[in-house]
Amino acid sequence: MIRTAEQYVESLNDGRVIYLNGEKIPDITKHPSFRGPINARAMSYILYYHPEFKDLLTVEEDGDRFLFLWKQPKTSEDLVKRRDLYITCMRWGAAMSGMGPDALAASGVVAARMDKNLGTNYTEAIEDYRKHLKEKDPAITGAITDVKGNRGMRPSAQEQHQDFYVRVVDRQKDGIYVRGAKMHISATPTANELIVSPCRGHREEDKDYAVVFATPINAKGITLLTSPPYYSETGEEAEWNWPASGRYAGVSECMIVFDDVFVPWNRVFMCGEWQYSRDQAWMFGVFHRLFGTCHKVISTEEAAGVAALMAEYNGLDRYPHIQEKLAWLAMHAQMVDAMSRAGCEIPDYFEDIGLAAPNLMYTNIAKYIFANDQHETSKIVADITGGIASTVFSYKDWMNPEERPYIEKYLAGKNGVPTEHRLRAVRLAKDLIGHGHDGAFIHTEGSLAAQKMAMYAAADWDRYKAIAKRIAGIPGWKESETLKDLPDWPTEMIVK
Repeated sequence: MIRTAEQYVESLNDGRVIYLNGEKIPDITKHPSFRGPINARAMSYILYYHPEFKDLLTVEEDGDRFLFLWKQPKTSEDLVKRRDLYITCMRWGAAMSGMGPDALAASGVVAARMDKNLGTNYTEAIEDYRKHLKEKDPAITGAITDVKGNRGMRPSAQEQHQDFYVRVVDRQKDGIYVRGAKMHISATPTANELIVSPCRGHREEDKDYAVVFATPINAKGITLLTSPPYYSETGEEAEWNWPASGRYAGVSECMIVFDDVFVPWNRVFMCGEWQYSRDQAWMFGVFHRLFGTCHKVISTEEAAGVAALMAEYNGLDRYPHIQEKLAWLAMHAQMVDAMSRAGCEIPDYFEDIGLAAPNLMYTNIAKYIFANDQHETSKIVADITGGIASTVFSYKDWMNPEERPYIEKYLAGKNGVPTEHRLRAVRLAKDLIGHGHDGAFIHTEGSLAAQKMAMYAAADWDRYKAIAKRIAGIPGWKESETLKDLPDWPTEMIVK
């Protein structure tokens, strides 16, 4: 069953324990600070029923139609469709949260590995959860990042208490009890359920922290502490002042506290298999970085577009140094798009379990490119837009009949361009570069260091070294499977 947008909104009034600005919120659907994120998620449910997008966003099997994201990727075609799905929803302004589906996909891969190597039955639990998702269609997110405490100490070695990382505190015949906290978890207030997963590898002494499970957000013992939005405008004022984020802005980040929460065994996908917690963290990372590249396909195009618009409105679009900057933005957007797609079209296949994941190297390259160059993107947009992005007037100024004549006259740009259009473009530039987006885009889906580690791990260093050995005449290069059939590097000159 695929929910309607109205059914989705109604499902959020479920008795969850949630706080904002020191206040316990009885029903988030009635609170203005949650309205934007709820509407953004609801838009995806509208698209599910749209005839133009139904076959992309959903799939039919045995007479039942459900979300395509509930399927486990097995081919490059599955991954390309996953990417197209994310990008399509984002282009239409729907908040398509990738954390839950990405955690589900990662869990599917790692569960299959554990079952094959250890004789566990976690795939059975995951398939039972997929059946639940197909039948009930809850909105899900992934809870990955632990609060960590002393970063220099492992989870079990923490001195103040043992709950800086989510852990199993009791095992019973019918399930487990977990305790701890997760932080920076996007889209939690607008979700119905969580998939909780480790954010790092563990050693044997940390095996209680090697746990993956799914749970409803309104489960007994779960408390959500939400971060307030960075501005309070709503409606038309928010859309004018913050055109990229204002339409659906509001509370979307949480710290999730687990206070002895019960999880039945059919919702447990890892419990103590510490050797595989690193696999889970890395596999989630590559799936979620694919999602990250999708929203950056959108935002890099937005940055290039507003920079080109401001160059035109400011009368600078024919200057070579401006065109050079615009060319860089266009190149940057195309590189992110191309590497993101390559990560799907040339995936990592796991033939022993019959599953596929985004290419570790290409996906991390795509994510690294946009994160590493985010400051350069913002710098170019700010440079072309001008200082007005820092001091541009607000919607209320524009609507004030006493101020508007002055704004109309003195903030006009190129002849023929309405002042309102120029101001709207400036507000977009300010929204894209001026309120913390740099930090968010650089660190979302993992830090730059995480991409470097993944790219280093994915690189075929033995092949690279064999290539160098062959040219340098150093023995051992023929041990490389990809080079062994090549002749020795030529030493005889044809023309002497």
